[in-house]
Amino acid sequence: ILATLLLGGAVPVALYFALYVPKTEERAAAELKFKALDTDMEVLLAHQAKVRQLEEDAKEVAKNLAELEKPFAEGDPEKLDVPLARQALLRLAEKHRFALRPERAQQLGAEMVYVPGGERVEFENGLRATRLNIEAQATFHDFARFVVEMETLKDFVIIPESLTAAGDSTHGSRHVFRMVVHVVERRNIDGIGK
Repeated sequence: ILATLLLGGAVPVALYFALYVPKTEERAAAELKFKALDTDMEVLLAHQAKVRQLEEDAKEVAKNLAELEKPFAEGDPEKLDVPLARQALLRLAEKHRFALRPERAQQLGAEMVYVPGGERVEFENGLRATRLNIEAQATFHDFARFVVEMETLKDFVIIPESLTAAGDSTHGSRHVFRMVVHVVERRNIDGIGK
């Protein structure tokens, strides 16, 4: 009876230590691994949320950048010209009663606003400006109104560089003005990056 009790009790104890104890260690290791995976998943979800937020911010920045770039002119890279800005300046010149200089009036196709020998100023980060010359006869008041309206154009950013004014030798009220301006062009965002 004693041997049966000892052997009968020893078998469950042996089975407990042989089968159950290693499984509890495996379970504890699996729980630790599960917690580590759960933590990694939370970190990945946090990164994913941050990436989504950064993508939304990038869209907002692109929209704001497009809004900021609106007043810059579209340049023609081959001709080194900004035709829309030049046409706007010509319309302003006509509005303020500018006339061609007498020596230029005899030339075929002469304009008051023109592109000199193809000059473009390059700035950092892809920003550039095209040089335009303005040569005309006008009164001081008309020229002053022209300059004010030119600098407040909403469609273009135009920066005056130099101005030369010559009085009328016949004591008239129309004077000769030569002005060099730079029209800032829109950047090639796709080419230079955001």
